[in-house]
Amino acid sequence: MECPYCKKEDCVDEYIIEFYLKTQENFKKRKNTALGGIPVVCEAGICKTTGDKIWFCPHCKSLINHIDSYEAIVQCPKCHKDIALPATNRTFC
Repeated sequence: MECPYCKKEDCVDEYIIEFYLKTQENFKKRKNTALGGIPVVCEAGICKTTGDKIWFCPHCKSLINHIDSYEAIVQCPKCHKDIALPATNRTFC
């Protein structure tokens, strides 16, 4: 998969995405109500050129740039569906 920043192939960890998709299947089966059932975005790698985080949207299955936000729930910039940000990636200041 191509990095959304530098367009190279070696920044994204495809194993992590595969693992993440399997966990999302379990998330859906359990009918999880955490965050209103909105899935948490997957951190799919770090760009080796810029050092920025690469995220994977569970809805449109595409790689997206890191989103700076203090909100727990934001919209994917590609498909515009709600995604939850991991607590450790929210901007507090």
